[in-house]
Amino acid sequence: MEESSIQNTPQYEAQEKQVLFHFAKAQEVLYGGAAGGGKSFSIIWDAVTFCMQNEKVFVSIFRRTYPELEKSIILTALDVIPAAWYNYNKKEHRMYFKNESILEFNYCQYDTDVYAFQSAQYQRLYFDELTHFNKFVYLYLTSRCRSVRPEIKAQIKSASNPGNIGHGWVKARFIDDAIPGELTVRTNPETGTTFTTQYIPAKLQDNKYLMEGDPEYRNRLMNLDEIDRRGLLEGDWTILKGQFFTEWRYDIHVCKPFTIPKYWNRIRCLDWGYAKPSVVLWITFSPEGQAFVYRELKMLQTPDSVLAAKTLELSTEEHISYTVADPSIWSINQFERGESIAMRLHSYGLSVMKADNARVSGWSVIHSYLHYTDEKPSKLKVFNTCPYLIESLPGLIHDEHNAEDINSKGDDHGADALRYGLMTKPLISKKPVRGIPAFSFAYWMKKRDDEFKSKQYVGNI
Repeated sequence: MEESSIQNTPQYEAQEKQVLFHFAKAQEVLYGGAAGGGKSFSIIWDAVTFCMQNEKVFVSIFRRTYPELEKSIILTALDVIPAAWYNYNKKEHRMYFKNESILEFNYCQYDTDVYAFQSAQYQRLYFDELTHFNKFVYLYLTSRCRSVRPEIKAQIKSASNPGNIGHGWVKARFIDDAIPGELTVRTNPETGTTFTTQYIPAKLQDNKYLMEGDPEYRNRLMNLDEIDRRGLLEGDWTILKGQFFTEWRYDIHVCKPFTIPKYWNRIRCLDWGYAKPSVVLWITFSPEGQAFVYRELKMLQTPDSVLAAKTLELSTEEHISYTVADPSIWSINQFERGESIAMRLHSYGLSVMKADNARVSGWSVIHSYLHYTDEKPSKLKVFNTCPYLIESLPGLIHDEHNAEDINSKGDDHGADALRYGLMTKPLISKKPVRGIPAFSFAYWMKKRDDEFKSKQYVGNI
């Protein structure tokens, strides 16, 4: 943007932190933290400026739901942007500028809504209240941001307060290991590719207009409970209101990989998805009863044959006692014909058993595994080579209608797979008797299962 941009007009005079946001150079920018920092205003004026300074660009501002979009973005934009600058199409929710640039207002409430934008192409993309979105929606929509014009740099710019379902991943992507205001180079652990981010914190005192116009607003924020006050007044990202797994501590529950003894019992657990991710976790159990998540696989829009093949490939030369999976993949409704997903996975060589899908009971089991004291260590550890589970698990929050359940709008696929596995009450490993080779563990497992089945059949005669 040019210093002589329309961001310094009688309609809008950018303040210090807003100027930093407008001229940020990173590929992905996050502005905000505390309430009252002028976030929505910054997004609207940044988008309008970009449209008016560049011909024939296509820009979009996203909120999670339409009511939020209408109240906080559309009505504000129509109120503060001079009507002579654009024509507004109410049905399309678009501002058309005289240079043929278009500013579009969109919402994306459900994960599957992203596919409505599959053919879209935006040169600039904005998210207001980014933590209201899960990571899947954000990453998919950012794939729609691209430019074939060398003079136009594609960029994603967002604003948000701490909290809500996206708190964990937003913090990890923008806040952690970053110096506020400076450009940070980050590496995607799955692909090895790099990208740049920039976090520009803003607090209430950075917005002189609000401080002067409503001096009592700060006192209203001071009346909030401690967590809300720290989040909204101070912009504190170290806390998460409504966090479900409050026991989680990185230094307690994450460990470095080690060589797993061959006799340790191992299982796989699968949360299936296509439009949403499929997640497979590998868990092993020590003789002391500790569970170690030692491998993960996350795949999106992947055929069942590819999912099965990749899962089996990663388990080469391992003895897996069983694979437990989401019960929904056994269903065939009245409108479907053919095989269930479970049957297809079996035909591709991946046999699965039906999981217990009791959510509240399952979360209780995970709570028990995560619990620890000074005298008693946690029963669950995760290898640091499983970044998806490490990032998504602590970011889950309570359902607003059922405090004992997780808000399913969050990124809960790893948590679902984990509870499927831990609820099976797997056999705890026992060290082989001296003189008996470790590889015979599989034989004794099979013998035990055969004896159990035999007794079960006899009892039913």
